Amino acid sequence: MKPVIRLLALLAGLYVGFRFPDIDQRTDLLVHRSIITHGLLAPLLLYAVLGSRRSPAPARLFIAGAALAVAVHLSFDLFPRAWWRHALIHLPTYGWTPTIFSWAWIALSIAVCFFIALKSAQGWLGTAMVLICSTAVFSYSLPTEHSLWRPLVAAIVGITIAIVLAARRTNRDGFQT
Repeated sequence: MKPVIRLLALLAGLYVGFRFPDIDQRTDLLVHRSIITHGLLAPLLLYAVLGSRRSPAPARLFIAGAALAVAVHLSFDLFPRAWWRHALIHLPTYGWTPTIFSWAWIALSIAVCFFIALKSAQGWLGTAMVLICSTAVFSYSLPTEHSLWRPLVAAIVGITIAIVLAARRTNRDGFQT
């Protein structure tokens, strides 16, 4: 029963993470590409609240799924047709941010979200699940997107940075620092 619950938690996280960034299009409170929904804030908050090593595996797998789905979503968002208005990150009370800030925010968020996914899934099996699920979510997203190669490179670079950072946080004895 435990593997089924863990799988369901991971799938629920994937679903939520896949849908969350564009929730700003379904509310009058936020503008599309709000910094609140299009970035690392929600996955980081989830990780801070539920990502402890003492948290149950289903909670950690939910976070891993949600964070990696957000990272994949942002990999596509990093390459809009044009950096103008709704392609830019929007800050409440400030407005649209400059292109360089928007690009940097999304790029940073991709790497951080993949890092959160790896840290939440824990271990080599968790890393394998993150890689497999990332590929699945990316493939699932393709039919509705206008670009393949640049988002794929962004996702690969983001997950590579996350793997390097996760590995650097492990000391020579294999213990987390």
